[in-house]
Amino acid sequence: MSVPSSFVRPTTRPDEIHRLLTDVERYNPSNTVLLEDYLARQCANPDSTSNHDLMANLALLKLYQFNPEMLDLDVIRRILAKALISAIPADFNLCLYLLTDEVCKDTNIAKLLALRESLERAQFVKFWRDMYDPEDEEEESVVDGIAGFDNGLRKLILAEITATYQKIPLASVQDMVNLDEEAVLRLAKENGWAVDGSVVTLPVKNEVKASVISENVKFEQLTKMVSAANDI
Repeated sequence: MSVPSSFVRPTTRPDEIHRLLTDVERYNPSNTVLLEDYLARQCANPDSTSNHDLMANLALLKLYQFNPEMLDLDVIRRILAKALISAIPADFNLCLYLLTDEVCKDTNIAKLLALRESLERAQFVKFWRDMYDPEDEEEESVVDGIAGFDNGLRKLILAEITATYQKIPLASVQDMVNLDEEAVLRLAKENGWAVDGSVVTLPVKNEVKASVISENVKFEQLTKMVSAANDI
């Protein structure tokens, strides 16, 4: 089974961008506009499985690091929002490492950091409440302009529910994914969950059985191995 990696070339990455990312001139300031335009295309794609190119977005953050006069906080907001719903948790932190403390104090950036903490703690109800807080003075949400954000987030939450529970109240699922009962019943059917009244039963996960591998090593072979180790 292959391990997901954000450094594998996405199928949606154009050849022009791929050449830029593999070229020695990748951090030429003139590439900034090109990478910003590419980010805009990522944000417009609602398919969370193909609309995130971490390598390109890290290159853009690196360009901002080298050229702080070109820094665009709204672009950074969108990069972090994209990383927030990545199937690979490390993506968000990799972006964060390239930001200064001053950038992290920005209102939108700070809110995304708080939302990330809620996700890491599986505080999904709190996440939805904080993200769409009606008392928030900001006119726009921190995830504005990110097509498919809510559905991408729900995929992560559903994966967490599947990995954690065998039975769970239907109302709890509604709260965790921020959907009404009818929508949750559709999700349950799509994911092969059984719903009996107010309780959702998830398929039993395959148990991983431990196996013991034994190998017979003769005394003569062991002495040769020890001798070889001492020669290193």
